[in-house]
Amino acid sequence: DLKLRVRILIDGTLIIFRVKPEDAGKYTCSPSNSLGISPSASAYLTVQYPARVINMPPVIYVPRKLPGLIRCPVDANPPVTSVKWEKDGYPLRVEKYPGWSLMPDGSIRVAEATEDSLGTYTCVPYNALGTMGMSPPATLVLKDPPYFNVRPGGEYRQEAGRELVIPCAASGDPDIPTITWRKVGKPSRSKHNILPSGSLQFVSLSKEDHGEWECVATNVVTSITASTRILVIGTSPHAPGSIHVLPSTTSANVSWEPGYDGGFEQTFSVWYGPVSKRTDFGPHDWHSMPVSGAQTWLVVPGLEPGTEYQFSVLAQNKLGTGPFSEVVMVTTTGSPLGTAEPLVLLTPPRCLTANRTLHGVLLTWLPPANHSSPIDRYIMEFRLGERWEVLDDLIPSTETELVARDLVQESWYEFRVMAVMDDLISESSNVVGVSSTDPFPAAELPEEGLARPVVAGVVATICFLAAAVLFSTLAACFVNKQHRRKLKRKPGWPFFTKST
Repeated sequence: DLKLRVRILIDGTLIIFRVKPEDAGKYTCSPSNSLGISPSASAYLTVQYPARVINMPPVIYVPRKLPGLIRCPVDANPPVTSVKWEKDGYPLRVEKYPGWSLMPDGSIRVAEATEDSLGTYTCVPYNALGTMGMSPPATLVLKDPPYFNVRPGGEYRQEAGRELVIPCAASGDPDIPTITWRKVGKPSRSKHNILPSGSLQFVSLSKEDHGEWECVATNVVTSITASTRILVIGTSPHAPGSIHVLPSTTSANVSWEPGYDGGFEQTFSVWYGPVSKRTDFGPHDWHSMPVSGAQTWLVVPGLEPGTEYQFSVLAQNKLGTGPFSEVVMVTTTGSPLGTAEPLVLLTPPRCLTANRTLHGVLLTWLPPANHSSPIDRYIMEFRLGERWEVLDDLIPSTETELVARDLVQESWYEFRVMAVMDDLISESSNVVGVSSTDPFPAAELPEEGLARPVVAGVVATICFLAAAVLFSTLAACFVNKQHRRKLKRKPGWPFFTKST
């Protein structure tokens, strides 16, 4: 169909007419001539289209008195945004049915299917491009789920190499369900048969058959399962699990959970070695240490600091050794031998002071005296009572002062500052306290840059000198006036005598 809708132009362009969703995929162009090997280049075509319903079944089977799903099989690109349902030709309001809910993919989940669920259903899916229309009608039919006539036992123990048959049988109305068996977790590759009755048969049981198995009974409505466990006796141990390694500078604490012992007492050994090859570890780069008794942990000593090691645990019994556990890699703490540990130094900020101003409390400090890397930022903290709180934790490293504003009146505040370097926080500086009701100190600087005490002193001196000059002038005038008055009271000069 695609070949009938394409055209290749002389310049190599590919044109697709009437693009369909099925046209999406990888396209490769390969130009060629008579010389050399033809090059090629590929591109992926993504086709966007409205939401559509594909393969809607004519009959929807839902188990009676069990949870079920009424599905709307949708295909859409971009993804579906909503699905609208109709039942018997009328819009379906899911919220009116107890236990019904609309799933994200547009399916209807029915908590318990009853006779009220019967009817003919259609769905219309939508995405960002719209919809291609309504689905074909589907009739909902209630059917009884399958049930087990014979359930397998909880656990079976059998020796390796012997036959084992585990019974399982199920029935349904009217169809007979299909019986299958599956191994939980790692699938089994050993030979086993499912008998016509539904039972599981092992002609020659092997170590690989050990574990949990499920009998699954399926009909058109749903599937049911029954579980059992097989213990295969007379084998080597199974691999330990949940390996955990806690490293220190020169040792590591290894712990694990034992696997099945194969029917005999098992012991353990811890295998370890550096990830990088070393001459003192031999050709296999592994050392082993036996574990005493039945303990499930071991401290491995004699490791090098700052070195990456790999660890594994091995179990053995009288029939042999089992497989190694998973390999866990860890690095011991500290620095590698012969490499000096880098010095990380950060002292606290110095000389924190606090002074009240018209705008708040002015906090100033000096940077740390010693630090091995540049300071990233400062953190200022305060407290009113016992608890320290952050005032500002993003003070740039270039700033060494901060104004604390909007203080609570008639309160005693304490402040401290810390430095941050490479996510390392220094110890706190000295703690300073200030009252929010203290008078403004005389050290406040005006905008002109002259200290207020200096201004006040100059003004006082001028006033004092002016007063002294005025007082001296008045005193001189008063003394001069008194002297003139005394002269006026004396007889005239020179004295004259009357002749006789």
